[in-house]
Amino acid sequence: MALTKLLIGQILVLFAIVGAGIWFATEWCASEPDFQAQVCASRFILPRLPFHRPRQLFAWWFWYDAYAPPIFNRAGAIAVSSGLAGCIVQIVGSLRPADWLMSAGSE
Repeated sequence: MALTKLLIGQILVLFAIVGAGIWFATEWCASEPDFQAQVCASRFILPRLPFHRPRQLFAWWFWYDAYAPPIFNRAGAIAVSSGLAGCIVQIVGSLRPADWLMSAGSE
């Protein structure tokens, strides 16, 4: 396996973890005030479950943080924890190829 394919795969995994974490934080933040339509217009709606743009969290945080700081503090903690989880996955992923390269030439 070429190392460039491995690095591209790791980067894609990192983006997927961070993107999913930010999207989860956005959906969690939107669900706290019971999906108020005037606060958070949804991107599309599945049966009784609206979905929002992941980046919308940051706009809501800017505009409504003064009204509900605990909600946005927890949503920010969720988003940051996804970044930390991505870093941990990257560190673990970077250890595996080094071991594989060391053992490939020795018998």
